[in-house]
Amino acid sequence: QDGNPDCFNFVGGAPPPGAKSTCYDELTPFTVPLYNRPYINLFDRPLLAENPQGFRLGLAINTHQTGRTFQDRSYVFQVEQAPIDAKIYNLQLRGRRGNIVQAYPSVEYDWCPSVLECEQGAYIHLQVHGSDFNAARNANNGEGWQYSDRSNMVEMDARQWNYPLHHSNFRFFSEAEAVFWAWVGQDPARCDTTIEDDGNNNQNSYTNCGKLNQAPNRFPQDPADGLISCDRPLGSYFFMSTRNNNFSNRSQKSQIVITEGSSEDGLSVGAIVAISFAVVFFVGMIGAGVAIYMKKKQKGCFAPKEGVYAHDDEL
Repeated sequence: QDGNPDCFNFVGGAPPPGAKSTCYDELTPFTVPLYNRPYINLFDRPLLAENPQGFRLGLAINTHQTGRTFQDRSYVFQVEQAPIDAKIYNLQLRGRRGNIVQAYPSVEYDWCPSVLECEQGAYIHLQVHGSDFNAARNANNGEGWQYSDRSNMVEMDARQWNYPLHHSNFRFFSEAEAVFWAWVGQDPARCDTTIEDDGNNNQNSYTNCGKLNQAPNRFPQDPADGLISCDRPLGSYFFMSTRNNNFSNRSQKSQIVITEGSSEDGLSVGAIVAISFAVVFFVGMIGAGVAIYMKKKQKGCFAPKEGVYAHDDEL
């Protein structure tokens, strides 16, 4: 109506017979007031100048604001059937670029959880993600391209270390797995292999794969590639991100603790072995006791055979 598409908006469907085809300024069973910050007579009470029976309630509706989104932190995710029939633990990132002040109200980079216990037979689903549009707050402190979040995972010897293990000393990852999570999808053929320091604005160079600048903002691209079996030797394993492990209050480190696997009844493998041994021992002891008793009483297979006499001391 008159160029305003809201003029025919009737609550509950088609307009009632005889309804006006103009914008409404009252709350009725069929219409809502279509203007900013309206006042409504919710109970249809008489609003007389003298002895009023009610008053209007003001609605804080401003179409200059209701059509906007402030600090949208919503995400879309899809739930799919698990690719394996086993327990899966999620290991991912939290936080954003910047120090504790610049990152607020978020937090600095960290793994979530920072300590993960996984029993043998289960799996870890590891996924790394980041933004390409971090606002420059002050210096927006961080490593690599100035507006980006990127992370990788390399194995180290202990949580207090700040250097990765040499590849010959890896305990958790195989060589192929270690390359997969350290390089996070970057192709060496497209990287500048001559970069050795952060001079000449190398931090922001797209070809600086050492700062993960060519890594995708979500890795791995196929979520199923992030499944890691926990069938590893028992013990604790430690990891860090080479890009974000700046110093103590921004140390992006993780610990994975491999524990004994459990049966469907919730018993560990060690407990099952111990119980089995105890059952065998107990049954064996009972069998030995029965045999001694039957021999002493000369029963069963220990009874004297016909024509065979007992010794005098047994009579």
